[in-house]
Amino acid sequence: MTTYIQLQCSCIICKEIKSVKGIHTHYERAHGTSQQKSKYSAGKVGGLLGGKAWADICAVQQQKLAEQYHISPKTCTHCASIISYEKRANKFCSSTCSAIHNNTGKIKVTLKSCDHCNIVLTRGKFCSRKCSANARKKYKTVAEAKEVKRIRRNEASANYRAKLRNQTPINVDRKAIKEFYKNCPMGYEVDHINPISKGGLHSIENLQYLTKTENRRKSAKIL
Repeated sequence: MTTYIQLQCSCIICKEIKSVKGIHTHYERAHGTSQQKSKYSAGKVGGLLGGKAWADICAVQQQKLAEQYHISPKTCTHCASIISYEKRANKFCSSTCSAIHNNTGKIKVTLKSCDHCNIVLTRGKFCSRKCSANARKKYKTVAEAKEVKRIRRNEASANYRAKLRNQTPINVDRKAIKEFYKNCPMGYEVDHINPISKGGLHSIENLQYLTKTENRRKSAKIL
């Protein structure tokens, strides 16, 4: 059979006999600092009142402390702005102020603008995925895309008609013809000076720019 011996000890101040387990608690309650005494008294009062009532009392006390703090609040060491009651233990109002202050007032930030909408950025090329998608579009507007598509369709159609009639010279500069169609101004059309239907060649020398109205008026005539 095992026997347990409860060791006794006396307080060094009042010489009151206590168990070893409770001597430290006795010392803090009877002879400790005001903060230690208030901790035990608060626990006793909270047990008597109940959880909700004690929580309400604590909330009122916290509100009073907050009101007292706002009378003479603490300010940020770097920017001198007011630090909130919840962050009253901090020396700085934000991590940015802390970084700037700890780096001897110098912080390297490279400012640049979005490649599409010119909004100021600190990193990256675009401010959003939408700007990134729009910037990578080959044509900025729907009208521009339609115009380019129409020019390419006309060039392909003219090339096909000339090929059927064997009116494309063997040594023709196809790249020059393609560039001529590509550089057609808005509102203009590429016209064959001597129409293909009348025996004209599909070559760079036989091409010109005409407005839509002039091209329709000319039609397949030889002027």
